Amino acid sequence: MKTYLLSALFSVWINLINGISIQLMPEYPVDNQPVTLSVSGVIGIIESFSWYKSSTVVNSSLILTYNSSSYTETQGPQYFSRASGLPDGSLSISTIYTTDQTYYTVQVEADSLTVDTIYLRVYVPVTKPEITASLWPEELEYNLTCRENNAEKILWNRIDGRFPSGVIFSNNNRTMTIPKFIKSDAGQYQCEVENTISKNISDLYMLSQYCVCTDPPADNTVGILAGIICGTIAGIALIASVTFLLYTKYIHPVKQANTGQFNDKQDPSATYDTITGRGEGMQHRQQHQQDHTYCDLKI
Repeated sequence: MKTYLLSALFSVWINLINGISIQLMPEYPVDNQPVTLSVSGVIGIIESFSWYKSSTVVNSSLILTYNSSSYTETQGPQYFSRASGLPDGSLSISTIYTTDQTYYTVQVEADSLTVDTIYLRVYVPVTKPEITASLWPEELEYNLTCRENNAEKILWNRIDGRFPSGVIFSNNNRTMTIPKFIKSDAGQYQCEVENTISKNISDLYMLSQYCVCTDPPADNTVGILAGIICGTIAGIALIASVTFLLYTKYIHPVKQANTGQFNDKQDPSATYDTITGRGEGMQHRQQHQQDHTYCDLKI
């Protein structure tokens, strides 16, 4: 027992002095691509080595053990067919996936027993981002969001001018907020995303404003209701005008002729012109009122 402990301590001491190291090849492994966990710094001839899918040497996390003298490979509980040992102590993985991202430990037996651990991170290239917009009409506030799941860094650009005054960016730069949108803020916007292995840029997003309302209504229902009421009044006025016209032009003259009381001083056409003028004036005022009831702010 004492001999085993002394041997273990000696191995740790040798590892601290000489040590082995693991390098990833390539340095930034990409999802669905091959990777090699390359071992260097081994002193002497390798007799055997073992790889573990954990941060420590634990039998339950053993992937494989390679015996250099017999060139045989023994599979462990965490073995997977994409992994294979190389004679220099390295571990080759033919295709890496995001599910393979974890700690890997190698134990090499040569002139001494040495151990090293590395964290394998699997990178996913960024895709083309998409810009979406939301609007709060009451405050004229725009929120532009750059959507991409694998981005580590997000940058915003405006193609045709300066950024709006008072623009606010979220902590991760994913959302850009324009607190008070004005006509000069309309233009083309773009977001660029990147991570360690790739970058991409969105299509141009055209932010526009077709109608500028200095005092937008809190509820469009008010404008709609006003339009209905005014339209009803205009309809009643039109019906009354037509009825009065028919009466003065056809019915009333006939009654006067039958009774002999026709008044030659009365000009029915003049009465019609007056009523028509009133109807048109009312319609014009109603149309003017409807035009200024509300306006739509569109993206």
